[in-house]
Amino acid sequence: MELLAPAGNLEKAQIAFRFGADAVYLGIPGFSLRAGAERRIDPEPFLALRRAFPGRRLYGALNRFVLEKDLRALDDTLDLLRDFPLDALILSDIGLVESVRAVLPEIELHLSTQANCTNSRAARLYHRLGFSRIVPARELSLPEIREIRSAVPEIDLEVFVHGAMCMAWSGRCFLSREMTGRSANQGDCAHSCRWHYAVVEEQRPGEYYPVEQDAEHMAIFSSRDLMLIDYLEQIRHAGVSAIKIEGRMKSALYTAVTTGAYRAALDKDARAGKWREELFNLPHRPYTAGFLGNDESVHAPALTTTGRHRRLMAIIGKRANGVFADTPDGILHTVTIKNTLHRHDPVDLLLPGGTIRALDGLDLRDDSGIPLEKAVPGQPAYVAPAAPISGLDLIDGIVRARPEEPLHGTDEPTTIERKGEDS
Repeated sequence: MELLAPAGNLEKAQIAFRFGADAVYLGIPGFSLRAGAERRIDPEPFLALRRAFPGRRLYGALNRFVLEKDLRALDDTLDLLRDFPLDALILSDIGLVESVRAVLPEIELHLSTQANCTNSRAARLYHRLGFSRIVPARELSLPEIREIRSAVPEIDLEVFVHGAMCMAWSGRCFLSREMTGRSANQGDCAHSCRWHYAVVEEQRPGEYYPVEQDAEHMAIFSSRDLMLIDYLEQIRHAGVSAIKIEGRMKSALYTAVTTGAYRAALDKDARAGKWREELFNLPHRPYTAGFLGNDESVHAPALTTTGRHRRLMAIIGKRANGVFADTPDGILHTVTIKNTLHRHDPVDLLLPGGTIRALDGLDLRDDSGIPLEKAVPGQPAYVAPAAPISGLDLIDGIVRARPEEPLHGTDEPTTIERKGEDS
C-alpha cells in the first residue's frame, strides 16, 4: 500500500519523504480545508523536491467547498497550477471537475473523504466522472470498504489510518461557523468541538451545569484520535491501495514520527514496535480504531490530550561545505534550531531509516566550527555528528528533547471486531 503523509509546507514534505512516505499531500492555497497551512503557490522548491525524490508523488488538496464568489479566484489558481509538479488533485466539490479538466486535462482526480462516498454505486459514478481514487467516508467499517472494492475493482481506495477526527459526518460541521464565524467547510475551523461545555435549563437562565463524567467536565463534541497501525494487514486484505496520515497543521516532529512508524509497520521492520511506542509520545487525544474497526470507543468523547513531553528542538540538514578542524572527520551539518538548545541537553536523534538514538547533548558549532554552548531559533548553527548521518542534501535527522523519565501512553489498541471475516 502507498504511504501518504501530510505536508503543510516544503520542510514537512522533505521530512515525510526522508522518513519513508511514498507520497505527500499539500493544500492548494485558498482552496484547502487547512487554510492556515499554505500561503502561496511557488513551484520551484517542489520541482527541486521532485528531482531529489524521483518516483515519489505529490497530491494537492483542493477540497474546500467553493462558493460562487470564489470561482474567479479558482480559475486563477488552476492556471498557476500548470507549472506545479502535482500528480493528482484531491477534490470534494464535484462542480470543480470540469474546471480542473479544462486547465489540467491529464492530472489524476482523487475524491476527498469530505465528498462522503459511502457506497459502491456512488464509487462507480465517481469513477465514470474521471476519479481514479476515492477516499471513502470515515464512517465506514472495514467490511463496507471491502464491499465497495469488490463491486468497483477498477478504482483505487485510500483510507485514513492516523490522526484527528471530526464529530460531524464526514467533517461537514457548522459548529465553528455558528460560534466564531469561522467556517470549517471553508478551511477555517476554530475547533469549537474541542472546547468544554455546560448546559442551562430554560427556567433557570444564568445557572450553568457542567456536563460531567468521572467528576470532570466533558467535551461532549470532541472526538478521539485515530490509530490503525495494528490493523494494516486487514486493511490491505480489504483491497485498499493507499493509507493516509492526517496532520498538515501539525509539527515537523509529528510528520517524522507518524511517517516513520507507519513505514516501519508496512515494511515489518524489526524496529516497528519502538516506532509504534513513539506515537504515544506525540500530543494526542485518546486513540481509537474508529468506525473502520467497529470500535465503540469512537463514540466516547476525548477529555484530555496527552503526550506533550516531547518537543522538536532542531532539524539536521545538509553537510556544510569545507573541512573543519577539531571536528570528527572534519564534518559539520547545518542545523535549523526550533527551540533553544543547549550543548549538553539530553536529546533523541531520529534518523531516516528507522534509528532512534539517545544522546547526551549535541556538539554545536558556529559557522567557523567553534563550539557553541547554546543555539537559539534564527541563529546559524551547525553540528558535528556524534554518529554517522546520511549526508544527503535534505533532511538528515530530527532532534527532540528527551525528558529524564520518559512518559508512556496508556491507551491500548482496540481489537477489530471481524464478525466472522477472515483475518
